[in-house]
Amino acid sequence: MVKKFHGKLQKLTSETYKFSFIIILLVCFFCKGQENSILNLPFSLNNYADKISNDGTVTILQSKKLKKVLKNDSKYFIQKGWQKIEESNNAITELEASNIPSLLKTNSRTRYLFIIQNNILKDTLKIEKNFDYSVCQLDKENKKHGLAIGKYKINKKNDFFEIHHLYQITNSGKFEKVNLNTIIFDCPAPNDYVKDEEPESYQFGIIGGKKFTRYWFETL
Repeated sequence: MVKKFHGKLQKLTSETYKFSFIIILLVCFFCKGQENSILNLPFSLNNYADKISNDGTVTILQSKKLKKVLKNDSKYFIQKGWQKIEESNNAITELEASNIPSLLKTNSRTRYLFIIQNNILKDTLKIEKNFDYSVCQLDKENKKHGLAIGKYKINKKNDFFEIHHLYQITNSGKFEKVNLNTIIFDCPAPNDYVKDEEPESYQFGIIGGKKFTRYWFETL
């Protein structure tokens, strides 16, 4: 008598189907993640823009891709600035999210920093509204750099940058959060507050901590 394997065959077929379905879902999931990722790819604003314009002073993007990746529903992304990091291959580009196609010299809008290394986008960082940032010095030799995020306060003739968050900019081009008590050897005023002549009263320091003048360590 020939034994029948219909039950086992049906079970095997069902399990194979379920396994194949899971594999398809995983492939779709990872493909979708790769589509939405902009890291480790050549950096070009044209790559992200559905529409791009330049009024002679700033570059303005309309971008569905940036809306999705940055999870920001603003109509425009405005290139606010570019900064090369000394003694490194890193550079930072800043985009400001806005519903109005104009650049404001304030911190009232959400901004995003894009760190680029050899023309490849390595990392991004969100700067919340009402916060400023400055590229700072984390060693005496000015070879180790960080990003200080805080609030700029002007009281009478005193300018003070109160630092709330601190990141190290790694050699691989990443923003790595570090302890707020990390020694900051120098921290210039944020770009929005840079003047032709920096006020002698300018100081920086972490929230609730000691205030420092620029290059304070040189007197040690």
